[in-house]
Amino acid sequence: MKSPSIACALLIALLLPLFAPSAAAAEISLRGAQSCTVWVKGRAQNDARYEKAWLTGYFSGLAIGTDINFWGTQGRDALDNDAVWKWIDRFCAAHAKDSLLKAAEQLFLERFRRETK
Repeated sequence: MKSPSIACALLIALLLPLFAPSAAAAEISLRGAQSCTVWVKGRAQNDARYEKAWLTGYFSGLAIGTDINFWGTQGRDALDNDAVWKWIDRFCAAHAKDSLLKAAEQLFLERFRRETK
């Protein structure tokens, strides 16, 4: 039931911000993405449940929409939630003014590059 044309269109939409960030930002609206500041504060208080749920859904949705195995394969390149949270921790510590969305996009693109090599 997966359509290559839909997957291709979603992949292009995902990569478009790399080439035209201001145009893409003006056309696409997302709900629920917090700032890195909120992430860091929540993680320090051991209470980032909302943000973790949002990230899990965001990554899973991108994986389905682009047909890219973001979470990996068990025993090979599997990525667990804790590894994702630690990656986001590092990104947000270095980029406090950025959004959680930007952190998620960077991690997804990193996994995408690894998947397509």
